[in-house]
Amino acid sequence: MGILSSVLKLIKYKLSLAVTLSSLAGYYLYPGEVRSNILLLITGVFCLAGGSAALNQVQEWKRDALMNRTKQRPIPSGKITPGSALIIATGFCLAGSIILSQTSLVPLLLGVLTVVLYNGIYTPLKPRSSFAILPGGMVGALPPMIGWTAAGGVLSHPNILFVATLMFLWQMPHFWLLLIRYGKEYEAAGFSTLKRRLDDSQIKRLVFWWMTISLIFLLTAPMFGLELQAWLFITLGVMNVVFIGFFYLILFRTNSEKMLRLVFILTNIFLTVVLLALILNSVL
Repeated sequence: MGILSSVLKLIKYKLSLAVTLSSLAGYYLYPGEVRSNILLLITGVFCLAGGSAALNQVQEWKRDALMNRTKQRPIPSGKITPGSALIIATGFCLAGSIILSQTSLVPLLLGVLTVVLYNGIYTPLKPRSSFAILPGGMVGALPPMIGWTAAGGVLSHPNILFVATLMFLWQMPHFWLLLIRYGKEYEAAGFSTLKRRLDDSQIKRLVFWWMTISLIFLLTAPMFGLELQAWLFITLGVMNVVFIGFFYLILFRTNSEKMLRLVFILTNIFLTVVLLALILNSVL
């Protein structure tokens, strides 16, 4: 059980499941019946996401060891050696690539591109530039495209471009919220962050307005040809108003670290609800 727990942490299974869910949203967004390759998509994306996450920890384990937030991860805590972690990461990436290749060529290429962006560009760029979040955000935009193309869609369709853009927009506040809470640790570990240019109050304003714009963008789905059922559109509208008000109260009316953590959790929950709603909108 101990080694299994360490491997699950190494592949960041919760994050990998979230990535898999976003690929499913892209899959179900494409009109038509569910195809036989859906299990291939789920397994392939999960393995590739897990392998990429594990490889990231291999790349950053020395910096992880310097931060309280990450020093208990499998490699810096000594539960898994860097060599073993590299073997696990390689195995997951290869398995994910082989499985995705059974859907079609484009999902495979997008999956490989995701790993290249995350491990080949974003991770090495983090110590050098605070703008590393841009390729990091693009990583989050690709899984829905993998699902969409696995279902038979083309990348130029407005529906999938809308969802991919929404996913890109949603990545940024995650980075910045973590920065408010752990900025000093990131800097001490050698990462380049916006903390060198902006103070916490400025970052909070950036998070609030970015999230407000992202929430408003969510309601433009019909402009991209995405037909939302009335119940869904109304629900999303109400959720937007509630979340904007809640974010304002927490970000500007409290300095509690616990409340900032709550904002981070709620942003994840909100996006999960949106992805599930898009799936339900397609199947009901």
